[in-house]
Amino acid sequence: MSGTPSTSRIVRAALSAADLSKAVSRAGRFGHVRVVAVGKGALAMLRGLESVADIVDGVAVTLQAGPVPRSVKLYVSDHPVPTRRSFEAGRAVLDYVGSLGRGEILILLISGGASSLMEVPLVPEEDLLEAWNLLLKSGMTIRELNAVRKRISGVKGGRLGYMAAAKGVEVINLIASDVPCDNPSDVGSGPGVPDDTTPDEAYLYLRARGIWDKLPDSVRRLIESKKGSRDTPSEFPHKSMVVARNRDVLEALRDLAGGFIATSCLVGEARDAGRLAAYMAREIGVPLILGGEPSTTVRGRGKGGRTSEFALSFAISSSGDLAVLALATDGLDGNTGAAGVWADPYLLKDVVNAGMDVGRLFEENDTFKPFEVTGRAIYTGPTGSNLNLVFYVDKWSRLKALLEGG
Repeated sequence: MSGTPSTSRIVRAALSAADLSKAVSRAGRFGHVRVVAVGKGALAMLRGLESVADIVDGVAVTLQAGPVPRSVKLYVSDHPVPTRRSFEAGRAVLDYVGSLGRGEILILLISGGASSLMEVPLVPEEDLLEAWNLLLKSGMTIRELNAVRKRISGVKGGRLGYMAAAKGVEVINLIASDVPCDNPSDVGSGPGVPDDTTPDEAYLYLRARGIWDKLPDSVRRLIESKKGSRDTPSEFPHKSMVVARNRDVLEALRDLAGGFIATSCLVGEARDAGRLAAYMAREIGVPLILGGEPSTTVRGRGKGGRTSEFALSFAISSSGDLAVLALATDGLDGNTGAAGVWADPYLLKDVVNAGMDVGRLFEENDTFKPFEVTGRAIYTGPTGSNLNLVFYVDKWSRLKALLEGG
């Protein structure tokens, strides 16, 4: 089987369950509100909010231009690494929140990607960017990453929400979770909710990962100066609601095809998680459904992402007629340009026939190549959502049928 089944039943079911406009519209009614929407799902969440609130004005920050309410100022920014546009957007959001007054209602629509899209550095911009790149390649979990990023940001770790609450503004967070187990403080580095990490944690994570000494001096000085104290707000008046989560997508897949949901909190190296899923399928049976945010430690310069590392590792470790679909709900995994891939029992034979060395592919982080070359990639384009990754394991005959259109 070859092609790009972006209209297949299983992909449609996953992306429909990840529709953030619908998720926000189910969150309640809010009256007259001011709004800050940040993340890959900002535009979809704004559409949902329009149906249940009177938006006075606001600021939106996202990856691509699109329609927003007339009173909302749109900033197009960048991901996964901040740029000058991210800094401009961050300053605009701070100025906007600073203009609010007592008794007003501020709704923060936060979705995946917000950490990069909106930033106000507390260290020189070039030092923040250097640190950011080191962190992304480190293999750190999202909690570890955010514990560090909150230390060097003027908007993360609850700073934005605290600023509003201190002015007498009612702060309401509507969150589309792209993090395992849906901790609001981890989504977008938690700009509108109290921070549950500390400078001491950040220091320990950096030491444990062996990258402390590689960080710019300004970053190390700032973190060291705050050890033993709280540098971000640990409490302030606010409301927080997770309106969409990875588990919603997994349940939609179960409704479509049956099976067992093992977890929505999958973490660790994607290649290790793929191997784990193969062995779990042997023991538990299929369909087996998993989701979460496994990571990829970047050592090479190839084309790849978490879905391709997971699926290629699964193919090596599976047996019989097992197959897997690995899909990123935002539509873009790593540097591949694809939403995901699938691996069937014939993948390895095709890889060998194409003259590819699997070990080398992993070494170079070039794991997308087998799927691209053999037509096992799924392209959807940006979806306007970001509820993490989903993995569906089943017999190939059943998965093949679900991958077909109609």
